[in-house]
Amino acid sequence: MKVNVKEFLEESNITEAFYPGKRLVHPCKQTGEYKNHCVVLDWRDPSKIRIEVKAGMSGKDLAPDKLKYYPVSLQTPTYVDIEVVNDNQETDEEEETSSSSGKGGSGGKKPKKKSLKDLGNMAQAFGSALEGKIPEAGKIIEMVVMGTKIAAEAYGNVMGKLAHGIQHAKISTTDMLAQAGKFVTKYTPPAFMKPSGDETQTYKYDREKNADIGYRQTLG
Repeated sequence: MKVNVKEFLEESNITEAFYPGKRLVHPCKQTGEYKNHCVVLDWRDPSKIRIEVKAGMSGKDLAPDKLKYYPVSLQTPTYVDIEVVNDNQETDEEEETSSSSGKGGSGGKKPKKKSLKDLGNMAQAFGSALEGKIPEAGKIIEMVVMGTKIAAEAYGNVMGKLAHGIQHAKISTTDMLAQAGKFVTKYTPPAFMKPSGDETQTYKYDREKNADIGYRQTLG
């Protein structure tokens, strides 16, 4: 399932600058003890963004003796891993293949050299760090809510609930998990999501085939 990270953050009302190398902690302050939580947006790995819900306001892993006082919904892992799509990377590989294939002799494909060019391509693809531009192209590779791995068919439902929770500074991971189990006849993802497969298939109910389900004739 593809996701527009920029639109997701806009819908979540996150206005802080976000770019490769950045780790952003967005607080969700609550009334009452051991209810505060936060959303950590981690882009320190240029190829992947992790959006994680954590207990407390620091964004750090709490010690077990402190974490135990928080609701179970905040004690268990809840995160989304998004692969950042780098169009320039594919272009570089194509150029290398074309260059090596055009040469005769004992050649073969030359190993790709690691250089500052890779970082330059990343900046060119998604905007410079100074400007704080956010990628529009991403792909969800894993989603876990309250320690439960979520199926790809439910990504849109859960991401929509997460964006709503961040916007109102109160995230309910139990509601997110409930959304993962709510499948209707036709699924329409939020605006920042783009299906990568057929996720709009309608279930057709056949009255004749289902009329006798659970019915067993007994002797009178």
